[in-house]
Amino acid sequence: MINTVDFFLKHRQEWVEDSGRMLAINSKHPTLAIKELEHFLDALLEAMLTGESTGLEKRIDGLLDAPIVFDSVEQALSWYQERGIVSALHALRNAAFALIQKNSDAEKALLYQNDLETQFCQIIEYAAYREFAAIIEKLTTSQNEIQEAFELLEETRLNFVTVAAQELRTPLTLIEGYTGMLKEMLASGDLDSDPLVSGVESGIQKLRHIIDELVDISMIDTKMLMLHYQPVLIKILLEKAKKEIEVKAAGRSQKLEINIFPAAEKTIFVDPERLLQAIINVLDNSVKFTPEGGSIVVDGRMLPGFIELTIADTGVGIDPSAQAMIFEKFGSGRRSAHVRNDGVVPGPGLGLHLAKGIIEAHGGAIWVESQGYDEELCPGSTFHLMFPFRESPPDDLTARLLGHRQGASDE
Repeated sequence: MINTVDFFLKHRQEWVEDSGRMLAINSKHPTLAIKELEHFLDALLEAMLTGESTGLEKRIDGLLDAPIVFDSVEQALSWYQERGIVSALHALRNAAFALIQKNSDAEKALLYQNDLETQFCQIIEYAAYREFAAIIEKLTTSQNEIQEAFELLEETRLNFVTVAAQELRTPLTLIEGYTGMLKEMLASGDLDSDPLVSGVESGIQKLRHIIDELVDISMIDTKMLMLHYQPVLIKILLEKAKKEIEVKAAGRSQKLEINIFPAAEKTIFVDPERLLQAIINVLDNSVKFTPEGGSIVVDGRMLPGFIELTIADTGVGIDPSAQAMIFEKFGSGRRSAHVRNDGVVPGPGLGLHLAKGIIEAHGGAIWVESQGYDEELCPGSTFHLMFPFRESPPDDLTARLLGHRQGASDE
């Protein structure tokens, strides 16, 4: 072994360079930089000299700390063949054999190759075992994640069925009750039916709202949501949203504050009805998840090419693991389970999904920031609604219909 080690020490630089080229040709392993390659080859020589492979095995373990990325067994096998440690070790062995053939006679070449093969067989066996163990662990973890996602989907589906049934039953009960009372009054000759008719109308409006939301969700999911761009001041939309929400907020002794920022007083092209719907949905969510006496503040700012609205509340907050999920259909299911029992009934979890679909249809984005969920401390949440600042309609047809020439604002 000593002679073999001396040979590779003598040709160390050439060995490193040849190994690097061989790796580039025969392996796609991304982690073996030149410095790491030198450390690995030194550890290999040390193992050959001392007969102790602990240091070399630690190098292998260090390389296995790099993330393994695949989603199926087929991808795992492809990764193992192209980017795995074992494939890299084979490339290093081939580079060493080529170096031996180039720089030694036949007798010495046989000796060096035998010594090298003994060490490489041991380390390749160790690497193969560790690498397959890592792959199996990754596949097992992926399978567990899929199972958890399926269970969450089933949970949210069942939650939607329960909540939607309650949501639909409430207006139907109102309609049924007021209709029965109306029949009795008509039969008795009492014609003062205005309060009862108003009650029926209220139930019908609630029922229509739920059905309209379901239709909107269907259009968003099928990419069929049509936007009708018109010039509008964001200030006007914010004032309308406040008028819509302030009664609910006042009913929970909440302070609703709308700050009119400079960009809100500029005319932009959006779908006013849809954007108002998105803003109201987010505000309604804040009202539901903010305890009595809390506050909700709407603000905004101008960004390059975009307007960003922020809706900050002093509510119970959102756990980081749920911050993406709440924008999915029925995504408020888990969060709703945490709401304090103060008489507020969470909806079926469609409002934020609708808001997301509307904002994204405008070419924008929506997200939330929160330190986490805490019913006592109420860390609150801040929703960000970002959409393009358009000074003209986004298409020629809309521009012609509105009599707006493209680029006119630049003249």
